[in-house]
Amino acid sequence: MIKKKPIKGSRMISVTFSCRVPEVQGPVALAGDFNGWNPTAHPMRRRKDGSWAVTVRLPRDSEHQYRFLVGQERWLTDGEADGLVPNDFGTENSLVRL
Repeated sequence: MIKKKPIKGSRMISVTFSCRVPEVQGPVALAGDFNGWNPTAHPMRRRKDGSWAVTVRLPRDSEHQYRFLVGQERWLTDGEADGLVPNDFGTENSLVRL
């Protein structure tokens, strides 16, 4: 799930990415073109409801591809993304439009 909130007086948008991951073994992270696909740049935190979330700031009027990395080996696509884009690995990346 993606939650977007404009930052007053800024060209940035506060974007909260969240997901539910059953049977998590290890950390959950957000990786995308906005952080060089670096899984250590945006680790996600577990919420009280069991979901995982992280908030990042991204520029208005932009579009970004991303995925969730679970346990350093399992990539997940966000089924509630703004769109999906084929990637070089034969799967799809999630898309967020701002």
